[in-house]
Amino acid sequence: MEKSSYKLVPILTFHKVDSSFEWGVTRVSPSRFRKVLEFLSEKGFQTVSLQQLFDSTFILPPKPIVLTFDDGYESIYTHAFPLMQEFNFTGTIFIITGYVGQLNEWDINLGWKKFRHLSWEQIIQLKRAGFEIGSHTVNHPSLVKLSVSSLKFELGYSKKEIEDKIGGEVHFVSFPFGRYNKNVIDVSLACGYHKGCGYYLFNKKSQKNGEKFVLERKAYYLFDRLWNLRAKLRENRWSFFEDMKLRAINFFSYGTSLVKPVKTK
Repeated sequence: MEKSSYKLVPILTFHKVDSSFEWGVTRVSPSRFRKVLEFLSEKGFQTVSLQQLFDSTFILPPKPIVLTFDDGYESIYTHAFPLMQEFNFTGTIFIITGYVGQLNEWDINLGWKKFRHLSWEQIIQLKRAGFEIGSHTVNHPSLVKLSVSSLKFELGYSKKEIEDKIGGEVHFVSFPFGRYNKNVIDVSLACGYHKGCGYYLFNKKSQKNGEKFVLERKAYYLFDRLWNLRAKLRENRWSFFEDMKLRAINFFSYGTSLVKPVKTK
């Protein structure tokens, strides 16, 4: 596959891979996650990192796919990691540095159920096992609401802290709630990120500025099944409806930033 066709490589997003019940949609049970991995393996998909996707010296496999995990929950280590090892898969994990090893107090905890984030020790172990580590900011705020100085803190400090902890460079950032604007893109570039992960269609004013910088991803949620996965991979006729559903979920998930107070520098 030519490097110019990287946009054709599907990028999937997961959050929690956990059997614990909660009133939310970002959780996927370990058994459901296994079915996703089985499907991808049977279809001949092979995982690559975002760095490999843009490495001119790396030869992509015939059917590459990138598996990403937002928020950096501990369940990635306890549940997703062992399953992925069975299929020789790896992924990219985006870390909220201000909550490493802590509970997800930044999120709306429906039913008062809280989930722990990965510790630095677990993050380092995952990196050694071939997982790529990226930034998901310091506090998970809506970046489009922030001043330039606050953006520099959220994007720059998180990058530096991860690099100091894991002993390697961080090239990719996932924008909380998938939202970005010109300031977010400009500061991300100034901080040294190669690419950002977000949603193309959500911010039309920034689409021209972001189309070369922002990578589009498809999230997999609690109620998704294999036909939804096929739609996300553009393998059936339901891709358009799947895109509309993902946009609607993203719209409502943005409510977290309106309800929860955001810590700033």
